[in-house]
Amino acid sequence: MAIDYLQDIEHSIDTGRTVFACPSHQGYDWYLNSDIEELRTKAQRTANAKKFDVHIYRMINKMDVSEGDVFLYCKKMLEPSPSGEPHLQWGVVDTRDAAEMMRDVSQGPSPYFGLTVEETFHPK
Repeated sequence: MAIDYLQDIEHSIDTGRTVFACPSHQGYDWYLNSDIEELRTKAQRTANAKKFDVHIYRMINKMDVSEGDVFLYCKKMLEPSPSGEPHLQWGVVDTRDAAEMMRDVSQGPSPYFGLTVEETFHPK
């Protein structure tokens, strides 16, 4: 289930594993990976397609967010892909209260995450 996937990410972050995230050039999709190198090409592709700067973020515990950081929340849990991978729509907001209010609660209160900018990619 998608909620289990989100809770696994939250647990990974809470236990010190580094997870990176960047937006996709398609709607509300995001890429998540523990290897930043794998996200660099995707972030550049997104910046080129959208014609504005795109960040790769390091996901952090929502309680560790400081000024300038944002929150990533699961906007909607969709049907899983044929391979069984969860399909999620994501959103980004500036405040913890907004993340709490906007997150999908269809399978229970879904976790949300703090994001801090790790790298920035400019359109070419």
